[in-house]
Amino acid sequence: MPVDRALDDAAREVAASYARRSGVDVRRLQSAETQEACDLLAQIWASGRGRVPIEASLLVALLHSDNYVAGAFDGTRLVGVCVGFFTSPGQAGLHSHIAGVRRTHVGRGVGVALKLHQRAWAIGNGITTISWTYDPLVARNAYFNLHRLGARAIDYVPDFYGDMSDGLNDGHGSDRMVTRWDLAVWPPDHSAMPVGPPALELGRAREPVRITVPADAQTCRVAVPDDIGALRLRDVDLAVEWRRTTRDVLTDLIGSGWSISGFARAGFYSLERTPAHGTTR
Repeated sequence: MPVDRALDDAAREVAASYARRSGVDVRRLQSAETQEACDLLAQIWASGRGRVPIEASLLVALLHSDNYVAGAFDGTRLVGVCVGFFTSPGQAGLHSHIAGVRRTHVGRGVGVALKLHQRAWAIGNGITTISWTYDPLVARNAYFNLHRLGARAIDYVPDFYGDMSDGLNDGHGSDRMVTRWDLAVWPPDHSAMPVGPPALELGRAREPVRITVPADAQTCRVAVPDDIGALRLRDVDLAVEWRRTTRDVLTDLIGSGWSISGFARAGFYSLERTPAHGTTR
């Protein structure tokens, strides 16, 4: 695919600036570094019992076939990993399969630095979009993906990976929000999101409460817990109820013509009714 040289230069400059600001060096990994990357991802995902989210041999294969396998380094210490591979021929896309930051470095901007390095690398290879998935109940990831990066949530897929046994997902299903990032757009548009009536909100006991959206509403909002990870440790049944209810609400809305326009720091998705569907009477 042809490369937009002006966009390529600008993307590299932005990526380098964010890496400096975060105090890390982001670069593609060498084959000899892939086991360290797998070990870090296993720590982040709390895989346990010798399991890892991704094997070092697969990372070596991805590197050898010129896919994206990169790390963020604080000095000589690996503190972040991001892995992606090319999508279907002719789509000019990259799928970002897994990314994580060492807990000691969360909140320092390392995640943004990694994604912007991935963006610059993709643009330099003629790629126009990056897709990935995330757990729609994890508020911090929703905010990071949809607000900080400006990616668009395009679909909700129940049990995307089937049953998962790592420490983050075991027993809670693998529902995922599919996102797509238009690489030509940076910085993201942070204009005010419309805030409509609730379709799902937190009750007095922090339980999910589903609410019927008015027929003439053009916007609505869907709340999620502020920390689903902590809730899963504290109250498994309530966490499972959140998964079930959020799945029902979001799939119903998306299936009936609503689209997700963003995620607010206050902890809710903002949705808009698509013009083709209009209002329901």
